[in-house]
Amino acid sequence: MRALRWAATAALAVALIVNAVIHFRLATPFDAVAGTLVTQGDLFRIQAIANLAVIPLVAIVRRRWADTLALVFAAGGAALIVVTALVPLDLSAIGMPVLFEPAYYPDKTTALIAQLFAVAAAGALLVLRRRPASTGNRSRSGETGTADAGS
Repeated sequence: MRALRWAATAALAVALIVNAVIHFRLATPFDAVAGTLVTQGDLFRIQAIANLAVIPLVAIVRRRWADTLALVFAAGGAALIVVTALVPLDLSAIGMPVLFEPAYYPDKTTALIAQLFAVAAAGALLVLRRRPASTGNRSRSGETGTADAGS
């Protein structure tokens, strides 16, 4: 079980790194797509940094909430790729650019595959992480309560 968790963690890290590298590389050309507050390139940089930041959380903290955060980042990124390929996502009301890119090209396809792979790896981690064993009638402070077994 431990080997599977490490394999899933490694797969998640690789997928998130691939996605981050692609988004860092594409950020400069997408600076041309501007909103009043940020450009699409800025959003790409934010996504890349978020992907890289969640890797040590998953690997070092090793908690379900970190796995869930990685899952949310990856699923959200994959969803944005698909949605913005199908319909314009107008975020101009909040200072962001209109996101619409109906074409699929190698980097975009690779980013989508990497994010879907990260979703699968994070999902596997959530399934594989053990929940703390229930130890009777313990309170949050760890004190043992007195359970009335119905005298």
